[in-house]
Amino acid sequence: MAAIANGLAAYSPGTIIPITSSFFMFYLYAAPAVRMGALQKIPVIHVATHDSIGAGEDGPTHQPVELAALYRAMPNMHYIRPADSEEVAGAWEAAVGYKEGPSMISVSRHALPQTGLTKRAGVKKGAYVVKEEQDAEVTLISVGAELHFAIKVAEQLPVKARVVSFPSHALFRQQSKEYQRSVLRRDENIPSVVIEPYCVNGWERFADAGFNLNRFGHSLPGKYIYDYFGFNIDNMTEKTAAFVDDWKKGVIGRGEFVDLLD
Repeated sequence: MAAIANGLAAYSPGTIIPITSSFFMFYLYAAPAVRMGALQKIPVIHVATHDSIGAGEDGPTHQPVELAALYRAMPNMHYIRPADSEEVAGAWEAAVGYKEGPSMISVSRHALPQTGLTKRAGVKKGAYVVKEEQDAEVTLISVGAELHFAIKVAEQLPVKARVVSFPSHALFRQQSKEYQRSVLRRDENIPSVVIEPYCVNGWERFADAGFNLNRFGHSLPGKYIYDYFGFNIDNMTEKTAAFVDDWKKGVIGRGEFVDLLD
């Protein structure tokens, strides 16, 4: 599928943009062809579905907890994980406009709330602020199907919290240093906590702590699986508050990433 799409795009550049689609997990099988497309800078759009542990009953074989790290690391690849329909529109705009390699739009299977805070224009910058607090003591970063968790945790925290949507590492790295600092505000000694049920690899560059997975998924109904792994609002609120307190006291060294689900 991916190899055929590469051939279609390479045969007559600029004529069409081939699109593939499958479960995100199956792009592990397609990875060699996707990588060849990235190596040759061929513009193809891959639409990956069922991209989280929210796939539920399909079990760990269909829950790609480690695969985003591969595509985020792949040169010339724009891996984009939108949070809702507004960001999906922005992801398509970014993917259609990218001519130097393939893009992958990664979406969930399960229904997601429309936050009303997202902006399609923000997707093109890779990350952007969806909730600002000038006197913030922590920044919550999240992405894709889990962004609404960060928004809810921010509402419950006993300290002021900012929220950043972070759909694309590759796009964010292309932004100016000034823009990156304005989004993360780590230069102001505000720590960042990321919420994403994938392996943590890569987030250490942008965050100081995270709710991430260090194991494969599980076969449970989608509405239960997030709680099973600790991705529930009360648990994340409590552990984030404790992390912020330790950060202020200097218990946590700067540059030390803390796995909050350990």
